[in-house]
Amino acid sequence: MAAAMVIIGVVITYMALFLDKEPYHTSILSGHVWVQELVNRHPDQIKNELGMIKYVFHAFGQELQACRLHDSKYRTLDEQLAIFL
Repeated sequence: MAAAMVIIGVVITYMALFLDKEPYHTSILSGHVWVQELVNRHPDQIKNELGMIKYVFHAFGQELQACRLHDSKYRTLDEQLAIFL
């Protein structure tokens, strides 16, 4: 009887960890608007999503502009940078 309770506990724990997942990417925005939301929200969010802080993201974008990279027909430079990262 005790073994059955342990097995049930393990199954419930497994379900809680691997089957009942909470969505992480919940923004309905995409493209340039998503990048702007990311830049203008909590500083930890841009670090988690892109792997760099806001200051570095902007500095990197300015450095790319200095190398003559620019917005394309359908994507801004910030979007292109976010996709790359």
